[in-house]
Amino acid sequence: MKVILLQNVPKLGQKGEVKSVSDGYASSFLIPRGLAKFASTGEVKKVENQKKKKKENDATIQKESKGRLEKISGSKISIKENANEKGHLFAQVHLKEIADAISSQLNEEISEDWINLETPIKETGEFDINLEAYNKKVNIKLFIEAK
Repeated sequence: MKVILLQNVPKLGQKGEVKSVSDGYASSFLIPRGLAKFASTGEVKKVENQKKKKKENDATIQKESKGRLEKISGSKISIKENANEKGHLFAQVHLKEIADAISSQLNEEISEDWINLETPIKETGEFDINLEAYNKKVNIKLFIEAK
């Protein structure tokens, strides 16, 4: 019997996959527990269309993200933080603050996940920030200034 998995099932497959299983396994375990449903021709086509739409959507998101990174490549942003006389910050600069600064100063929305910091930023100065998304890497300059 062919079934469409509604959830990830260990040792069988991932959600949305069409699998051939024994009739007993499907009717007494998978279907009653809501892990799968019978795979009619129409249901299989729906699943294939959903996968195709998801793939197209992912490709669009990837293309837009790479475009955003290209736009901000080599840009400079600045953040003002509280610091002592020696230039040490009272609190480190968080990824959210960097993402917000990019958004407000460069008018480009980026995810915090794209920011790669080698070490935490805990003092004033100039820093190279690496941004990476979908195998596209760019650098920007970050200036931390005392308030």
